[in-house]
Amino acid sequence: MELNELNAAGRTRPAGLLPAGRSAGDPADRLALRDLVDSYAAAADARDEQLFVSLFADDAVLQVRYANLEDPATTVTGAAAMASIPRALGARFPETFHLVGNHRCQVDGDSAVGETYCDAHHLHTGADGEPADLRMVIRYADAYGRGADGAWRFARRTVNVLWQHVGPVSASALHRS
Repeated sequence: MELNELNAAGRTRPAGLLPAGRSAGDPADRLALRDLVDSYAAAADARDEQLFVSLFADDAVLQVRYANLEDPATTVTGAAAMASIPRALGARFPETFHLVGNHRCQVDGDSAVGETYCDAHHLHTGADGEPADLRMVIRYADAYGRGADGAWRFARRTVNVLWQHVGPVSASALHRS
């Protein structure tokens, strides 16, 4: 895994993450970027391929990295190819729930970079046949661009899965007869 410089605590951080500090830029742009990252989560959970694709620039790149692996697990290039993401989620998980937390960004004209925290839950049938939740703690590292239409889109999104845990669930959609 590519690493940035050491942070103040002496730990390395995945590439692309913002250093500690406050967001910068016009509040309207920062709000639009927050809406973009929230819309990503909503589109993934709703399996809304059209909305999901619309959030990316034509030449965008999405990469998924796991903390325990050196190389990216997945790379998807081009907005049209992004439709495969919600489709793959739906094929593997009957339900997902992406809770988006902290979002910081730095805006510079029509480009920006940002970092978003996410607690993602993925309902599935576990190896023992019982309903289970694959929980992923994610830190997204993003590059954004404003299109000619004035809308912000992802130019690059790196999904940094910091850790994950599988646990049992109760009273889920998988418990229905």
